[in-house]
Amino acid sequence: MDDAKREVLGLSKITYKFQITIPKRVREEFGLKEGDAIVFIKEGNKLILVKSTEV
Repeated sequence: MDDAKREVLGLSKITYKFQITIPKRVREEFGLKEGDAIVFIKEGNKLILVKSTEV
């Protein structure tokens, strides 16, 4: 397991259109803006979301 401390930053539910809202705390902490690309990464049985810096 990773040595990094886990911290819950928010919670979202998937809508019937399979969309989620990114919590305000997450948007502010990671500087997410409208139009930013998010990459979905599979690591073992974990789903990791990262802001793309390539797009």
